[in-house]
Amino acid sequence: MKCVILAGGSGDSLWPLSRKNYPKQFMKFKEGRSLLQETVVRNLPYCDEFIIVTNEAYKNIVNGQMKAFQSLKYRVILEGTAKGTAAAIMLGTMFANPTEFVLVVNSDNFIDGDGYKDAIIGAKEIAKKGVIAAVGVKPEYQAKNLGYIKRDGNDVIKILSNVDFDDATSEIADCYSYEEGYLWNSGILVFRAGDMVNITRKKCPELYTACRTAKRKVPAIRRAIRFSENVMKDIVTGSIETLVLEHCDNLKVVEADILWKDIDNVCDIEMHHSDDKPDNIIKNDCSNISVINNAQRQLVVANDLRDMVVVNTEDAVYISSKKSADNIKEIIKDNLDQYETYFDYNRISYREWGIHELLNYSNGYKVKKVTVFPGMMMNLHQHELRAEYWSVVEGTATITIGTETKDYHKYESIFVPIGVKHKVANKTDSNVVIIEVGIGDSILDNDMVKIYGQDSSDNGGNYVRKDNCPIVKLDPAFKDNLWGGTKIRDVYGKKCDYDVIGESWELSAHPDGQSRIAEGYYKGMLFNDYLSIIGKEALGWKCQAQDRFPVLIKFIDAKQALSIQIHPDDEYALENENEYGKNEMWYVLDAEPGAYLYCGLSRASSKEEIEERIKNNTITEILNKIEVKKGDVVMVKAGTIHAIGAGIFICEIQQNSNCTYRMYDYDRRDKFGNPRELHIAKSLDVVNPVKYEKDNKCNVMLAHNEHYMSKRLVQCKYFEVIKYEIEDEAKIPVDEASFLSVIVIDGEGTIMTDDNDKELKFKAGESFFINAGKRNVVVKGRSTCIITHV
Repeated sequence: MKCVILAGGSGDSLWPLSRKNYPKQFMKFKEGRSLLQETVVRNLPYCDEFIIVTNEAYKNIVNGQMKAFQSLKYRVILEGTAKGTAAAIMLGTMFANPTEFVLVVNSDNFIDGDGYKDAIIGAKEIAKKGVIAAVGVKPEYQAKNLGYIKRDGNDVIKILSNVDFDDATSEIADCYSYEEGYLWNSGILVFRAGDMVNITRKKCPELYTACRTAKRKVPAIRRAIRFSENVMKDIVTGSIETLVLEHCDNLKVVEADILWKDIDNVCDIEMHHSDDKPDNIIKNDCSNISVINNAQRQLVVANDLRDMVVVNTEDAVYISSKKSADNIKEIIKDNLDQYETYFDYNRISYREWGIHELLNYSNGYKVKKVTVFPGMMMNLHQHELRAEYWSVVEGTATITIGTETKDYHKYESIFVPIGVKHKVANKTDSNVVIIEVGIGDSILDNDMVKIYGQDSSDNGGNYVRKDNCPIVKLDPAFKDNLWGGTKIRDVYGKKCDYDVIGESWELSAHPDGQSRIAEGYYKGMLFNDYLSIIGKEALGWKCQAQDRFPVLIKFIDAKQALSIQIHPDDEYALENENEYGKNEMWYVLDAEPGAYLYCGLSRASSKEEIEERIKNNTITEILNKIEVKKGDVVMVKAGTIHAIGAGIFICEIQQNSNCTYRMYDYDRRDKFGNPRELHIAKSLDVVNPVKYEKDNKCNVMLAHNEHYMSKRLVQCKYFEVIKYEIEDEAKIPVDEASFLSVIVIDGEGTIMTDDNDKELKFKAGESFFINAGKRNVVVKGRSTCIITHV
């Protein structure tokens, strides 16, 4: 199950503890963890991947706090503008496969109690029936800032976004109680992704269309996926309740027996607030007052106060009666122009690589505490108006000043002159902390010039490469195609809870489904992020001019026949789809007796005849039918009509593209009854209506000895594929021209390179990526492997 965490916010409700640049979900509360981290911990037992939807300004804070969860699978959706929970939920949901379950939670609630587990499990069981399951909580009082759900058992009678209890004309003085069937709406939802998308398409088509269009404009190449303000401009603003759920006729509710608190103002958090300085508060002759002191070097003394809240920080103090504490939002709004610095910013700012904490400043100087996370580094930069003194107080820092790079240990210092390029890298497994003193005519953060080039960190982001092993094991991305089966799980033991698996993308940097690093220091990292760390030189010189990774390798389990389809060539695809074209090859791993596929035309035809045959359902009569068995190879060139038939299990090597035009689909419907989209006009644009001719370059013997046999399966301008049948050991050469992919289709053993002593175990179905370079891949153990390079 995927977990979509809503983590936006404006930072004003808990001021001065929270600010615009650091809203409440990132503040530390229970056991030193933030509300966001608590939300992740709470849902780890139920979810295998997290999608955090937040403002683009909070990217570095989210990534910094998620470092506490090593190897956790997560993505971050960055919104350029806030559009409400409806857009956030839809965008997050669209990154799940249709049959995947999705759990939607907020990141700013206090939740406690064993009943949470029962509620989530119960909601998932209900969602299996194709409905949206909401989680409700017993109301403790009348709350005008909370939504309500009117229910009869698990059936939802109506859902209300908010209730105005101050409205004297409404008949609500004694209403909206638990006894009358009302629950607080916790905002927690469980559903199948396809169900939510389908319901939204019907109930709020403008939201569905705008979110779908926005997603298509944004490549999901890296962990962070940015939807700019311009991309989001056409998305309707509103809550999921008002835009979708209030109009939904298949909504159910599960009551959760939990302690649940929606945090609205500072009075709500005194008992939960994580305070590392609990002894610097004195209360004398006070009644019903809340005092929170977040200033390390200040003492707060409260005397003879009643029904008050006092919040003290390093740069601001808030004092209010408890009943009016939430007026802070209006106070900020009315005084923002004059006091923006105090209202919007605190002294801590997050970077991609770590944290800046402002300790002190005045005219001509600024003192900061700089923390660099493990395995991260600053951008190479210089200052034109200030010099800096750095003193290491924790860890070992690798510091570059000009052309010299040196390790500096605890209590060692260095001077950075004006105009000299410099950076700090952390190559260790613990934080590096530096006290930085900046002195000069300008101490503003905008006095920084980033240096891009050979010695900068622009190629690999802000990562320091810590694992120099040239080989990594990959975990696949799965696809729950309606025609799929169970062989990928049954034959190769792939761990996936889909009912059916149509495809597993074993080597993929494509935004529609990326592989991840399976083990080691970078475990859980998306393949594209890993490629950014190792740099383009690790792909080989043949890939240097390409703007994206060149190939995609997948397993395909066709329990049912796939649609009749076609792929464009590079020129057409790049012009019309911003994708590569798609040439591909199929290696048949297994096939049921009599299984067949289509590849090309049995005779020459015309675009007019093909179009007419699509209309009258006779297109298959002119297709070239090929009966296949285990070990067969078929090359499918761009512009060739083709289809994999039922009962065939395939390893497919292709260009890195997901550009497929569906010509004909037997009038099949998806699980929601919608006809599957056809692309007939584009198909006719790219079809090559000539008779199919078999590629004679397939299955060419290269070597055969007592240790192994190698056979070239396919060689084309995009890739070369070689099959190795290994008896005991094989040394497979790699060069500086290309990386190497190894897909194990049978057997087990070990794999390593002869220039590194790290040996990895493998079994059938596993995938490995090897950097380009002069080396050999050493495979030991009886096995069969598919080798691909460009």
